[in-house]
Amino acid sequence: MWFLPAAFSVLAVLTVIVAYVLARYAPDELPFVLPSNSVQSILEILASSLLTVAVFALSTVVGAFSAASNATTPRAVPLIAGDLRAQTSISVFIGAFLYSIVGIIGLSAGLYSDAGRLFLFVVTLGVLLLVVTSLIRWIGHISAIGRVGHTIGVVETETRRSLNAMSEHPLLDCRRLEGQATGEPISPQKPGYVQHCDADALQKLAEKHDLVVAILARPGAYATPVRPLMRVEGRLDEDLRAALLDCFALGDHRAFDSDPRFGFIVLGEIADKALSSAINDPGTAIVVIDTATRLLLEWEDEKRSGENDRLLVAPLAARDVLEDFYRPLTRDGAHVIEVVLRLLKSLETVAACKPAFAEAARDIARDAIARGEKAMTAASDLDTLRKAGIWAT
Repeated sequence: MWFLPAAFSVLAVLTVIVAYVLARYAPDELPFVLPSNSVQSILEILASSLLTVAVFALSTVVGAFSAASNATTPRAVPLIAGDLRAQTSISVFIGAFLYSIVGIIGLSAGLYSDAGRLFLFVVTLGVLLLVVTSLIRWIGHISAIGRVGHTIGVVETETRRSLNAMSEHPLLDCRRLEGQATGEPISPQKPGYVQHCDADALQKLAEKHDLVVAILARPGAYATPVRPLMRVEGRLDEDLRAALLDCFALGDHRAFDSDPRFGFIVLGEIADKALSSAINDPGTAIVVIDTATRLLLEWEDEKRSGENDRLLVAPLAARDVLEDFYRPLTRDGAHVIEVVLRLLKSLETVAACKPAFAEAARDIARDAIARGEKAMTAASDLDTLRKAGIWAT
């Protein structure tokens, strides 16, 4: 958010410099001359109002973060905080405020001639146009930011981006790992979630030192000193171990980049929270199920090996992906017939359209039916449930 305020500050300083040059080379008589206090009045209005607007905008964003965290899940808040439209609008307000302050200082110091004031007036009109445009965009954007529907859409977009990255670089551009990995395990000194794996750097190290590396912790995995990042076949020393570990970026939290499972986990949390007694909103859970169904139908199986021939990676397990999303709903939504029916329809669609998910989808559907039979008491609900789950039996 610092860039636009800095740009407005530079613009204000350049305006002073150009005004100083105009004072030396502009003609003495101008067709149009502004009173000395006219531009200053406009700048004072901008300075006094934009500071208030910027503070209000920041407080609104903080309120949106709190609303999103309470209504959906805290894991979705970083996506809202990274919204460029909100950041741009607030940056414009702060930057225009700084521009006004610099302009008022220049006018008070007598740095502007008649030509300089005319130039300052023209530039101020341009800044005012940017402020009005940003304010209109902000009003339209603030009506959606932090709402449940907006948050679901943001998570869907990020999950789809992760799916596209996985389809473009299946298996991290490595060879498929078949069976159990062999070799010496290499683990991080501190636990953390794998946020990124630099497969190209690993490949170069493997080629240089004649190694075969089996990557055990893909982005999203939780690595600890007893859960290795990789197993390596070849001769190792301490420096090489450190270089191999540097190819992995670990953090305290999971990231959406290159980790589509995390997107489904967050969607599952949103739907599960909607089913809680405090919120009791089955409709939102159904919307999230539809969202997850769309994303699962875009899933590309990791069958193609990449160019990193000295690296081995196991594909993501279909069962793990489905359980990430559906398990919380089968547990906490078992008593709501509408949610269970939509869940079974979603699983039926995924099983029919994605053969890799078919077996896991049927197992989860049978589990949902069993949980529903224990949680529901009305005979009509039980009859409807059993009819909807015939395809999984």
